Amino acid sequence: NDLKIESGSITVIEPDSGKILALANFPNFNPNQYSEIKDFDIFQNSVTQKIFEPGSIFKPLTMAVALEEGKITPQTTYVDMGQLTINGRTIKNYGERTWGQRTKTEVLEKSINTGAVFAEQTLQNDVFLNYLAKFGIFEPTGVDLRETYSENRELKNGREINFATASFGQGIDMTPLQIVRAYTAI
Repeated sequence: NDLKIESGSITVIEPDSGKILALANFPNFNPNQYSEIKDFDIFQNSVTQKIFEPGSIFKPLTMAVALEEGKITPQTTYVDMGQLTINGRTIKNYGERTWGQRTKTEVLEKSINTGAVFAEQTLQNDVFLNYLAKFGIFEPTGVDLRETYSENRELKNGREINFATASFGQGIDMTPLQIVRAYTAI
């Protein structure tokens, strides 16, 4: 089955120590044909040097913060209306779905954007930012490889809409290694 995948990365990490057991990127290159490369991005290690917006894979971090702070439980319910508006900006669920009453567990199972926003809004913004810092989202990982990172200045500006969209992984940037490292805490 040809999925026509253009790129991908795999990182296997030991959660207790943070030790990287395996790291691979695709596409790769043949060092014997170095001079034939046309796209120099191939020389970047995507896991440590390419910034991306994580999207829904960020929702478990938001839920973990709200759970740790005692603001929600897996059984906490809310009523999803399919969208919500913050400072004149509308946030919708994927596919513009409306889910009705759901638990926080179902928010993760069904990847409900508005449910992640609900969880984030139970927190003080500085508490959310503090946890994101503890997850290592705002700094390099310190791995012995060339790496880049985003300071996420727009999120730190403190606008309510930025916190809302960050809760489900939009408007926040990181490297794949940063998200893998954050998941080791979970």
